[in-house]
Amino acid sequence: MERPSAEEDSLILRIDGWLGTKSMTAIVVASSVLLLALALLQYLTGVKTTVAPFYLIPISAVTLRGGRPTGLLFSIAAGAIFLLLELPYPLNRYIWLELWNDLLRIGLFVACALALARLKADILREMKLKAHLQEALAGVKQLSGLLPICAWCKRIRDKQGNWELIEEYVTVHSHADFTQDICPDCARRHPEGAPPVSV
Repeated sequence: MERPSAEEDSLILRIDGWLGTKSMTAIVVASSVLLLALALLQYLTGVKTTVAPFYLIPISAVTLRGGRPTGLLFSIAAGAIFLLLELPYPLNRYIWLELWNDLLRIGLFVACALALARLKADILREMKLKAHLQEALAGVKQLSGLLPICAWCKRIRDKQGNWELIEEYVTVHSHADFTQDICPDCARRHPEGAPPVSV
C-alpha cells in the first residue's frame, strides 16, 4: 500500500479538495444556513452563553472554497449578526465593554478568514514549486562517483566490464551529447585540420 504524500496528508488540502467538489453556491447556502442557525441558538440561549467559536466553521468553509473576499464578507456578516443579537437586550453601564468584545469578535473572524486564505495560497504555491522541482529533477541525469578510465586510449569501463568510448559512455549515462570541434592548441599542432580517428 502506498503511503500518502505530504500534500495528501495536509488537512487543509483534504478539506479544500472535498469543498472543491461542491458548487460554490451550495457551500455559500449551507454556510449561510449554519450561520443563521448559530445566530438563532445564540439568541435563544441569551448573551450569557456564546457559540462564537462555532461561527468559524461556516467562515472557514466559505474561505477555503471561495477565497479571501468571500471569507471576509462572511466574517463581517458573522460579526454584524453578533451586534444585532445584542440590540434587543437593555443597555447597561458596561456597553463599551460589550462593544469592545463585539469588535474583538469581528477581528477574530476576519483574522481567521485571512489566515486560512493565506495558508491555502501558501500550500498551493508550495505544491506548484514541488511539482516544478520534481519535474526539473526528473530531467536531470548526472554522472557521479569514480569513473575507471584507461590512461592510454581514454575509454571508460562500464559496470559490466566493457570498455566504451568516453563519448558513448557520457551520452548513455547523462543527457549530454557531443559535437566535434578543435581546440586552439590542437589546431596549432595539426594545421591540416583533420581530427584524429577514435580507436
